[in-house]
Amino acid sequence: MKWLWIVLAALWMDDAMAAMTGQIQASLVITAGCQVNSAGSTLPSGQVGTLDFGDQGPTWTAPIGASVSNDSNALQVACNPSVTGFSVTIDGGANGDGTTRRLSNGSRTIPYQLYQNAAGTERYSIGEQKTFAVSSGGQIPIPIFGAVVANTSALPAGTYSDTLRVTLDW
Repeated sequence: MKWLWIVLAALWMDDAMAAMTGQIQASLVITAGCQVNSAGSTLPSGQVGTLDFGDQGPTWTAPIGASVSNDSNALQVACNPSVTGFSVTIDGGANGDGTTRRLSNGSRTIPYQLYQNAAGTERYSIGEQKTFAVSSGGQIPIPIFGAVVANTSALPAGTYSDTLRVTLDW
C-alpha cells in the first residue's frame, strides 16, 4: 500500500509541474538627430564648453585669443546618417548689447568677438546661423574661437565673464 501512495504522489506532482513558453518583445528607437561631444564622450545637457582667455594684466596691446574646449578637447557633433546637415547659432551673451558680445565684472565690460577660425576671418555674428554638412557618421568639429580686443586703458582687477547660448538645429 505504501508504494501506491508513492505512485499517486508522483502522478499528482506531474500534474502540478507544468511548462509554459512565451515571448519578450525587445525594441530600440533611434531618432534622427545629433549630439554634442568632446573627445568621444557625450557632454551633459546644456554644457557646451569653455572659452577661457586666461589671466591678464590691466592693459594689453594685441587681441587675446582663445578657443572653445571642454576638458581641453575640441567641441564636436555626431549625427546619425538621416541628418545631412545642421546649423549652429550663438547669441549675443548675457552682457551683450545686441551688436557686441561683452565680458563683464558687474560694473565694467570688455568687448570680444567669436570666429570659426583661429585667423579671425570667419566671424560668428550674433544670431547668425553657420551651416555644417554631415557627410558620414563621424565626428564633425565645431570650431569656435574668441578674441578680446586690445585694451590700452587700465581696467580694474576682477573676473570678467559672459554666458553664451549656443543653438544646434538640424
